[in-house]
Amino acid sequence: MNCLIISGPTASGKSRLALDLASLHDIAIINADSLQIYQGLPILSSQPTEAEKKIAPHFLYSHFKAQENSSVMDWLKLVETKIAEVQAEKKLPVIVGGSGMYISKLIEGISEMPEISKEVKKSTHELYEKIGHEEFRKKFGENKIIDKQRLIRAGEVFLQTGKSISYWQKDGKKISFLTDFLHINLNPDREKLYENCNSRFVKMLECGALEEVKNLVADEDCSISKTLGFREIKSFLSQEMSHEQMIEIATQKTRNYAKRQITWFRNQLPEKMVFSDAKQAIEFIHLNL
Repeated sequence: MNCLIISGPTASGKSRLALDLASLHDIAIINADSLQIYQGLPILSSQPTEAEKKIAPHFLYSHFKAQENSSVMDWLKLVETKIAEVQAEKKLPVIVGGSGMYISKLIEGISEMPEISKEVKKSTHELYEKIGHEEFRKKFGENKIIDKQRLIRAGEVFLQTGKSISYWQKDGKKISFLTDFLHINLNPDREKLYENCNSRFVKMLECGALEEVKNLVADEDCSISKTLGFREIKSFLSQEMSHEQMIEIATQKTRNYAKRQITWFRNQLPEKMVFSDAKQAIEFIHLNL
């Protein structure tokens, strides 16, 4: 085993488990969260604090600017390089995050996509802005894709190659990244998890999440705007909802997201060890390293 993966729903204690492991083994923590990879909202996206970064090296947190949008492939290329660097230093790479797509592609591999020229990217974006979201979906036959960035990406692939993105995902060459790993999945008691979701958001507000959102300079279509609580805080700051409503709606959305994550991990990635208790997980990891 040359790599450890710690996955699970938001607020399940993944980061705490990794930090506890750092007291027992020489590790480096690598981010596998699709929002923690951006700058701008370190508190709201629950990124490691400066004190936590001193416990163990942390990589791929706040890597991209808030205005940027990155793909799974972007992350995979970064993480492949970072794993090699960490291993060269005789440390254990510990991949930590709850983004199921990131982790599944790291483990199972991903279909290689064609390079998209700058001209095609520009023309695709211009077409999207000209005809709008729904017409763009119809034009490229991508009715199942709702997310704007994924839809534009599908349009780029079609305009570049004449083939749909689903064709490349199904029949394209597969790129593999990991062969020897241990995957730990945290699935804590549901009631305790929901309590953690509630209390964590309140703590984020106390630590400065309101100021983060207020000071953020980014297009609301950027990926970072999907950070849980972002839109509710924006609505509170613009006096569209009360402080109580902000907390109620944001924590409800966080609990709903955690529930979806639990369901996803339950049905995906069979080669994983599931633990409801972090102490049991760290004991298992310690015995198997």
